[in-house]
Amino acid sequence: MDLLKAFEGYVSAVQSGSLSGAARQRGMTQPAISQQVSALERKFDTQLLSRNRTGVRMTQSGELVYKHATAMLDEQAELETALENLSGKVEGQLVVTTSLAFSQHILGEVIVELTKQLPELKITLRAEDGVADLTAENIDLAIWSCNVGDSNGVVRKIGTMETLHVATPEYLDTVGRPQTPDDLINLEYIQYKSTDDRIATSLQYGSETFQAPIKIGLTAQFPDLVIQALYGNLGYAKIPEFLVADAVKSGKLEVVLPQWKIPEKELFIVYPAGENNSPRVIALLHALLKRLETTKGVKLVASATQLQMNRT
Repeated sequence: MDLLKAFEGYVSAVQSGSLSGAARQRGMTQPAISQQVSALERKFDTQLLSRNRTGVRMTQSGELVYKHATAMLDEQAELETALENLSGKVEGQLVVTTSLAFSQHILGEVIVELTKQLPELKITLRAEDGVADLTAENIDLAIWSCNVGDSNGVVRKIGTMETLHVATPEYLDTVGRPQTPDDLINLEYIQYKSTDDRIATSLQYGSETFQAPIKIGLTAQFPDLVIQALYGNLGYAKIPEFLVADAVKSGKLEVVLPQWKIPEKELFIVYPAGENNSPRVIALLHALLKRLETTKGVKLVASATQLQMNRT
């Protein structure tokens, strides 16, 4: 039995609360995780987890094993990072998470190019909206533009993102172009997921902020569906500028109420507390910053720009 591998499966089961959750985290089957836990129970001749319909719970012995297992895994990670820093090699596994839109249109391209340059670097990209528990889900780096909340990690702001209200010229020709924020109620709003604006959207004009009323026509669960709905002339939508900059420039899409601005969204990187900056993380971060330097609608903060300059 590979003791450390078994510890990894056991710790994942405890942190996720179930064997199936551990299997998803580790990219394994549930029976494989179950075998690892059973092997540990045979080795220590004691039950570690009590299993039920809702998941798993540690026994008293399980709590003791969990404490020492996490300590051993942390020490192993620190050793690997120290050796990696010493050698200067960029290799091994790197797990990254970000939003669906950001992964499809920015980070995915960065990862493809970086993997070509560093073939020994194996990157797993988890594209999902919302804040994850980095430690519990074994994530090395997150890039988020949402409220990071209790992310169980170290948060660093790297920039801001512009967002636009856009629609096709054909749609605006039909329903009329709004002249004031109040006029938005006459247009159909294409909502991105149910967590997006529901009854109003924030707009700024100089120092003035206004809550413009909206009327939801369609709720889409994927960014590409929002884009399809726009080109289907179903309404207008709030979209990151990097997604629609080319379409706006070519005239395929038109900015709605261009004199009123949507408040900027802050862009953060988040990494687990206590984690050293390994060459893997640093390599991806610098490649990302280089990409963002030329991304329409993204403005890097001074500290992020300086970091990129120091790299070159």
